[in-house]
This record gives sequence, C-alpha cells and structure tokens, in this order.
Amino acid sequence: MADPAYPPHLSSQETPMEIMTSILRNCLYPLKQLVVPDSQIYWLYLLSSLLITLLLYLLHLAKTEEKKSFLEYCFPKEVYLHHSAILDLQNYLPMALIKGFLIVPIATVISATAIANVVSRFLSYLAGVTSLFPVTEPQFWHHVAFSIFLILAIDFGYFYNHYLRHQSPLIWEFHKIHHTAQVLTPLTLYRHHPFDYVFQTVAVSMCSGVAIGLWTFLFGSQMQVLYLNGIPFLLFVFHLTGNFRHSHIWLAFPYWVSHIFISPAQHYIHHANESKYYDKNYGKIFAIWDWMFGTLYVPNSYEHLDLGLPGDEGKPFDSVANFYLQPFKAVLKNAKNRKPLYISVLDGDTTSPNQIQD
Repeated sequence: MADPAYPPHLSSQETPMEIMTSILRNCLYPLKQLVVPDSQIYWLYLLSSLLITLLLYLLHLAKTEEKKSFLEYCFPKEVYLHHSAILDLQNYLPMALIKGFLIVPIATVISATAIANVVSRFLSYLAGVTSLFPVTEPQFWHHVAFSIFLILAIDFGYFYNHYLRHQSPLIWEFHKIHHTAQVLTPLTLYRHHPFDYVFQTVAVSMCSGVAIGLWTFLFGSQMQVLYLNGIPFLLFVFHLTGNFRHSHIWLAFPYWVSHIFISPAQHYIHHANESKYYDKNYGKIFAIWDWMFGTLYVPNSYEHLDLGLPGDEGKPFDSVANFYLQPFKAVLKNAKNRKPLYISVLDGDTTSPNQIQD
C-alpha cells in the first residue's frame, strides 16, 4: 500500500533551498523507513517480530530436542547468507530511493482524496442531494464502521490488482521479480519493479478513493478513520505480524481465522513454486476475497516448500540491475515473437483476433 506521507510536491515557486531540502528528504527515505509507522520495517514492527519469534522459539524448544540457539533459529545462515537474501539487501537502497523519488509522488498526484471528491460530487449531481443519509453528529461506532469499510476497500484493491499482476502476461513480467526470491526475508518486500509498484499504487488509490467518495455521498464527511500510532488502527495491527509474510518462520493462524485474515504462512505458500500453490492467497490483510473467488488455500499444518519460480525461469534475475532490466527485455522479446495481425491476413491466415493468444 502506498506511503501516505510525502514531502510537498516541487513547484517553480519553491526556492533553491526548499528544493534542496526536498531532495535531501527523499535521499533520507531509506533511513526514514525505520522510524515511520507506515513502513513495514518500522522499528516497533521489527521489535514485535523479534518478540513473537522468541515465543515461537521457546515453543519449538519445548516440542523438540533440537539444540539450536535463538540467533540460529531467527537468522539461519542458509537463509540470510543465501544469494537471494543478499540480492534483497543490495536492492533495498536503490528501491527505497526509487520509492521516495518516484512512487510516493505518484501516490500524491493520484490521491484517494482527489478521487473521492470526484466520486462524491458526481453521485451528488446524479441524485440531486449532497448526502442521502447525512450523519451530522457521528458516534464512536460510526468512526469504527467507516474505518472497517475503508480498510476493506483498500484491501480489495490490493487483492484484485495482485490477481491482475499474476494473470496479465504483460504485467506479470514486472511482478515476476517478487517471485524470484528463493528465500524470504523482511527485505524481500522491496523486491519489486518500479512499474509493479506504480500499478499497485494506482489500483489501491482508485479503490480507496471510490470507497471514500461513496461513503461521503451516503453519510457525509463527518466520520474519520481511527488511528493508532499515526496509521489506521487495523493496519497497525496487521503490521505487528506483517514481517512474517516474508520470513522463513512459519506463522499460521487457526483454520477458521485463516478464512478471515491471511496468515503469514498463507502468503509464504503464495511464494511456493509447486503447481498446486499457483494462483493462491492473493490477499494482504483479509482472506475473504480469496475465499469468495476460489483462490484461498489454508494449510492444515506446516508444509515444507521450495520457493521461487519453476525451472530456470528465475535465472535471468541474477543481479539487482537485471531486476529492473529483465522485464523490459522479456516484453520486447515477446513483442518481436508475436505475429502481427496484418501479416496473418496478407499470408492468408484467417485466425480471428479473438483466437490470438496473449
């Protein structure tokens, strides 16, 4: 989900000092991720992950006779010294800078607030009233209801655009990078192509903007999202275990809970390269979307999984530079190999456009 906080957009009226300050602020974006609550690697979420890991470690010791220190359990060499993990570490700085200089400004321009204003005004114009059921003195439960409604809309936006990033051959070439990881660490979160981030940002902003606009038209603009530590409270709760989504540590929820909320173990499964796990568990916070659309997979117990892409599909992504270049190479190669329709017609090929495969 896009970061909401971003330095003011540069304009021709800004002084050179203000421009330099904005550039410096963007350059510090990678370090800022450790101290802002809307970042997955915020220090408090990392600390909560360590505490939960300690609890899991103690439970692990109680169930087995395996002699392993907490450091070995939490940071195994076979994971954190793996070539894939080293690539994630090398990729963090350039990707964080790209997010600061490119992705967040795009999120600022395509803001949910601007979209919400357009939606609410359009609906008001059609209905001839500003709000259908205006709430002038909202109670606490109104704010709770609005907060839940909005996070559901945002999460659906994430779910659906994640589904499209897998199903569209063109977009998949840019999302594929994230699935080349052979081991998972919290920094795998940043293993994305900038275009992949842009697509996600636009989709989530659109869904949240439409949701806010619809709510404003129905009930007015008096209700506010409930915040905890500077971010929506449900998102804060999610982040407390969010780092386990990209981790070697298996953290599963009870079976019935896993039909409502996506557990880290379910997202771990999403990264598996076995055919039975393909196209499963697209959700981020809620599992209800996967449940509704038939893409939910809930494990009954721990499953040992091989991660990454099948065969040699992930080999071209052997460096950080190729993270960014390989998708363009693949798109150009596919474009060259695709037979144009006008050539088919000239050659007497009567294949209809609807029969041409992507």
